[in-house]
Amino acid sequence: MKTSRPMPAFVGQRASSRSAEAPASGLPTVILLFALPAALLFTVPGAADSLLYDRAAILQGEWWRLWTGHWVHFLPSHLFWNLAVLLGAGLWLERLHPGWLLRYTLIAAPLISLALLLGESAMHSYGGLSGLAAGVVTGLALTQIRRRRADRLWWGGLLVLVAAKLFVDARHGPLFSDFSSTPIRSSALAHAAGAGIALAFFLSPQARFCPPLFGASSSAQLSPPFR
Repeated sequence: MKTSRPMPAFVGQRASSRSAEAPASGLPTVILLFALPAALLFTVPGAADSLLYDRAAILQGEWWRLWTGHWVHFLPSHLFWNLAVLLGAGLWLERLHPGWLLRYTLIAAPLISLALLLGESAMHSYGGLSGLAAGVVTGLALTQIRRRRADRLWWGGLLVLVAAKLFVDARHGPLFSDFSSTPIRSSALAHAAGAGIALAFFLSPQARFCPPLFGASSSAQLSPPFR
């Protein structure tokens, strides 16, 4: 009696196919985009001096500060909470739509700084990823509301919490970072700008298009914006 055994080549091809279809983890993107540069700027003495959002320096032509100032942090808690939010929400968003996180960051970073330049004339310096973090959380919630109808109430509630946090930050200062013993103050405008830009980004297919940085399969790149 003859028995048939699966061909090893076929088994390997199937395993390879499953691996190619697996979603990218997104972890390298989040680490290289947020965690590593922010940690280096915080720990290396003097590294942030030429990168901090400085209103006078920007008006004198140092435009790169519109982007780089967001990665400068003033206190350990300031750095920790911003990275905690971005590592969680950013990783989730990058796994759903590889490339969105990079494109949003490139667009939103200078626009948030421009909002501060125009709307906070008394603010001489600014640092921190909180504006971008507010936008990433907003973008993730909007994406999940569109993708998962069964969870719309939960994600809608998260958007309400984001709005409530913006209100509390504007009235009483940040909930998590303790700036009470320093002259540092939270910027509600930066957080609101980050969330507003995320909404515009979500509604604009042209802005959302961006190839992923690491490990995404062709199927992930070619999939429709909302699955």
